[in-house]
Amino acid sequence: MEHSESKIRIIHATLDLLSQSGLSGVAINQVVAASAAPKGSIYHFFPGGKLELASVALKEAGQGEGQWFRGIFHRRESIAQKVELLFTSAANLLEESEFMKGCPVAAVALDLDRDSEGLRPVCREIFTMWQNIIAEGLDEVPEPERSQVAELILAALEGALILARTEATKEPLLRAGRTLGESIGRKFPAAS
Repeated sequence: MEHSESKIRIIHATLDLLSQSGLSGVAINQVVAASAAPKGSIYHFFPGGKLELASVALKEAGQGEGQWFRGIFHRRESIAQKVELLFTSAANLLEESEFMKGCPVAAVALDLDRDSEGLRPVCREIFTMWQNIIAEGLDEVPEPERSQVAELILAALEGALILARTEATKEPLLRAGRTLGESIGRKFPAAS
């Protein structure tokens, strides 16, 4: 049992560090300190080192945040309400972190270089999964346009997260959610 608990602590500590500093801000010694796990256990569970650990942590975030997207976009509300709820929820989470933690997947994607190129497909897979989850919940949008609208929502969310984190205020997220929700709601009104 201790082995699985240590592994989970290591993954969660890595995710926390990734969401604060991206890949370049995460070192094995930081993970050791944040997880209170022996250094040897990190290499035991993740023999591929930092990149394997980051990959596993990102996939964990992908699943967790995927459930968050699903919880919002599978509600029986208008598209405008869903979009606004998404951005408001993200704003509240960012504020809870004192504007120190953004999306770990976006942070890693922004840090990609030749040494970490192997994480590109992991990030792409997660963003695609989230986009698909959002698209599934866009009932008012005609089927052929759902993926494109979902991509717009995800891109706006990630951009607004960066602005809100930079400005240390949730206002960019709240404004973007309101404006995007209203715009998409006007373009795709709910069927009566």
